[in-house]
Amino acid sequence: MSSLSGKSTKFREDLPSYSAAAAAARAAYEMKADNIVILDMSGISIMADYFVICSVHTDTHARAVRQSVMEAMDETAFPLRRREGTDESGWVLLDWGDVVVHVFRDEQRDYYLLDRLWGDAPVRRLVEGEDGAPLFE
Repeated sequence: MSSLSGKSTKFREDLPSYSAAAAAARAAYEMKADNIVILDMSGISIMADYFVICSVHTDTHARAVRQSVMEAMDETAFPLRRREGTDESGWVLLDWGDVVVHVFRDEQRDYYLLDRLWGDAPVRRLVEGEDGAPLFE
């Protein structure tokens, strides 16, 4: 995990954990999660290098996204450290140490406002490109 090194204004893609965070975000995208962002926490927190945050609509949708992300992360060198929340609770946290994934129902995402709480973090949004493929902007 990166050490706290002051406020960063540029998104870092050079950390080893970035490819894992990107894989988690793409896995969420494949399961039709909405509003997918990667927050670069490396310069502002010692908790993780990246937060991946996404929104889902139902318990079943949460389960599909969670399972897809976990399968994608199984292909990385990062072991799952802990899991909190349930698909039915509206919020699931999956912690791989340097990468932490938050799967939210809209109501819980609006309540916790992690995007705003960590508003100083550089961000990459995952959107659909013109060719239909996921694209980070």
